[in-house]
This record gives sequence, structure tokens and C-alpha cells, in this order.
Amino acid sequence: MRKKSEERRQAILDVAAQMFNESGFEGTSMSDISARLGGSKATLYNYFSSKEEIFVEVLLRQAGAQFDLTFASLVESDDLRAVLQRFGAMYLQAKLQPEIIAARRLILYHAERSQLGQVMYERGPKKGTTRMAEFFASAMARKQIREADAWLAALQFHGLMEAEWIEVRMLGVVTAVTAAKVRDSVERAVDAFMRIYAI
Repeated sequence: MRKKSEERRQAILDVAAQMFNESGFEGTSMSDISARLGGSKATLYNYFSSKEEIFVEVLLRQAGAQFDLTFASLVESDDLRAVLQRFGAMYLQAKLQPEIIAARRLILYHAERSQLGQVMYERGPKKGTTRMAEFFASAMARKQIREADAWLAALQFHGLMEAEWIEVRMLGVVTAVTAAKVRDSVERAVDAFMRIYAI
């Protein structure tokens, strides 16, 4: 993408982020974004196909660097348990961030009325599960865990990591989770996973 086009794209995301914060997803339209940006709706559609796509891009831009760093910690090692504990703690801490919880609530609310859920799944969770599955396939090939469906293993590990805190955080039963509690929770998740996939 040419520099000028990329600058324009980032300007759109900046304006959209402000408007989503002010008016929410439902209260913001493509017309609103183009009006504040100072341009035509047609120009906006040259960069993004829908409001849902813009919202996902805003969210990924805000959280992307943190999740990239988290997934970069999935490296081959003789100590698989330590790698999973480090990754799990970083991952769960990121998923428990207030802005991520708020975005997840919003996406779930709008999932059946728009393409937001589908777009977000393709750009976020599906990519994350793919990276975890690739890591587990490699661990299986190295005989660190038993041979199995690596995609299913990734889904199960994800479920174990989120089991103790995500639901109560999403429902507002718990408003904050300490780093120590995250660490202990992930340790239990890793322990359960390693028992399931023990050779």
C-alpha cells in the first residue's frame, strides 16, 4: 500500500476509534465516520467493505501488538510446560484487559445481527487457534505430547486457560483478576492439559 493510502487508512481508523468510543458500534454509521473524516462514503468503501471490518481493524490495532508478543512466546523448547505457562499467563492477562472484555461483549451482542462476529473470528480467534495448533503439532512430532488432532488440542488448551475467569469477568461478577491468580489458574490449566496429552 502506498504511503499516502496507508496514512489515509490510519486516519480512518483513528476517527472510527473515537466514534466507537463515543457512540458505540450500533450508534456509529459509515456516514458518520465519513462526515467527521471529511470525505465521501465512497472513499471510505475504497478502504473498508463495512463498518464491521473497520471495528475489527480498530480492535486488532489496539490489541494486536500485545497478542503478537504473546504468540511469539510459543517457541520450541525442551521444557514444554514452562513455555505453556509463560504463554498462558500472557494470553489470559491480555484476554482479561477491560477493553478486550468490553469488545468481546459488544461482538457477542451484535453477532447475530451483523457480520461482526464472523469477521472478528476470522481475523482473531481463528488465527490464534491456528498458531496454537501449529505449535502443538510440532510438540507432538517431537514426542513431547501424544499424537492427536492438534486443532482440537489447541481448542482444549484455550478452553482450559479461560475456564476459571473469562465467564465471571464477562458477566461482571469479577471486575479484576490479579497476576498471581492468573498465574495459578494457568498452572492448573497447563497441568490438566499435560495430563490429557501425556505420552
